[in-house]
Amino acid sequence: MNDPASPTCREILTKISAYLDGELEAAACDEIERHCEQCASCLELVEGLRQTIGLCRRAAEAPLPEAVRQRARASVQRLLDRDRR
Repeated sequence: MNDPASPTCREILTKISAYLDGELEAAACDEIERHCEQCASCLELVEGLRQTIGLCRRAAEAPLPEAVRQRARASVQRLLDRDRR
């Protein structure tokens, strides 16, 4: 396991977002995956971020209850009315 503050870990961490978004070339992805096989700290971070992203995606798919929709619309309308004054 590497020290999470090691230069290698810091370099990997700068690429994590692009890695999780599928924006890196295969060689860079392979580098991160090889590193995570040896570094429990970075692996834990990557897995935690994957879980968080998954939860956010699932939450975004859930329909809002009608009462929440109505309160949100009313709040927006109050802001619009206030700005018109």
